[in-house]
Amino acid sequence: MNKNIMDNISAYVNKENILMGAASAEELNKDAPEGFRPKDLLPGAKTVLVFAQPLPLAVFLVPGDNNNFYQRSSYTHYLIMDKLANDLSLMIQQAGYPSLPIPSYSPLRFYKGEPRGIISLKHAAAYAGLGKMGRNTLLINPEHGNVMRLGALMTEMEWPQYPVMNEKSPCPDKCRICEDACPVGALKDGHIDKTKCMGNCIKHILLPPKFMLPMMKRTVAASTLMTKFMELTSLNFFETYAIDCKACLKACIHFPGIKAMKVKSA
Repeated sequence: MNKNIMDNISAYVNKENILMGAASAEELNKDAPEGFRPKDLLPGAKTVLVFAQPLPLAVFLVPGDNNNFYQRSSYTHYLIMDKLANDLSLMIQQAGYPSLPIPSYSPLRFYKGEPRGIISLKHAAAYAGLGKMGRNTLLINPEHGNVMRLGALMTEMEWPQYPVMNEKSPCPDKCRICEDACPVGALKDGHIDKTKCMGNCIKHILLPPKFMLPMMKRTVAASTLMTKFMELTSLNFFETYAIDCKACLKACIHFPGIKAMKVKSA
């Protein structure tokens, strides 16, 4: 490892007020399905650098059902993370290590009929020491709670040390607040039914009615051609979309607004 590269990367990330961690590509290769592993995208990948930044808390607290601020802030952070990944990939590349910026949102891939990122940024962030996976399938950061947005790059540069993965859940054993808060029952025992969640949460003029989504999922899952079609459709038409629900996120004990209110009332 060239110490100058690491120092330059750290300085760049700190200047942008963004958290960073390094995950072992080898470890991520073990758990991710084929096609979503670092080695499927960059065969010589040794490290996945993961970036995280919280959204402004007030975007979650706008009165009523106004989610426009949350949506725009999320979209802005996706762009920030993509630029950071691209800039650092070029920096590492100039030092002689091939590096691949990973899109923070789009384009999506479809797996078993459901949309996924190029790699699971949440799992990569957990392996990088930036938090743990909560029962609501969100990344829980010790300081910022469940309001983080993520980005990443993978590189053939080896990091000096990778965190040891701690799989202990950050959620209390009997806590089911997020499950109870979900209006469509999409959360159960640490798993999420993405079809139910998307049908309630995402609003887009091209998204079919809720009752059609399960059939659509089965159709896409059964056809390679339909999978490719959905990936192309999401790339061309779903770069932005309206958000209509954040119930599980705000109900969670790790939502920083609840923590702040508890501290204030203590």
